[in-house]
Amino acid sequence: MATTYELRIYGRVECAEFMDKVESLGRLLDVDGVIYIYKDSVRILANFPNEKKRQLFKEIIKDLEDDDGLIKVEKIEERELNVYIEFPKGLNKISTNELEEINKKLDKTINYLEKIIDSLEKQIKVSKEIRDILKDTFEV
Repeated sequence: MATTYELRIYGRVECAEFMDKVESLGRLLDVDGVIYIYKDSVRILANFPNEKKRQLFKEIIKDLEDDDGLIKVEKIEERELNVYIEFPKGLNKISTNELEEINKKLDKTINYLEKIIDSLEKQIKVSKEIRDILKDTFEV
């Protein structure tokens, strides 16, 4: 199963031109995801078609500063998430207001998932108790 990655890009990268170039690069390499500015970095949540394109994506991002004196990529941190997030086609910029709305929805989703997990854990416990009772009842 595919995995979603988070990239954090630090440096002088919070400009619209950098975001546009990375968005175009993502579309060129068939990367699906979102790109946004968060605090002191540009963040990307993305699904890559393969490992080679993921590495190429990062290398080209590092090279963008060679083409533009306003861009300075100091560091790229990468983290493989333990989930797969399905994104619309392409790499898409989102604004802060959209990001806040997404975060609210993600928080609600997490709360629902926690409730589901709690319920499943209770059902597992009850099932084990029933199994033990049946085992004791029908033991010869």
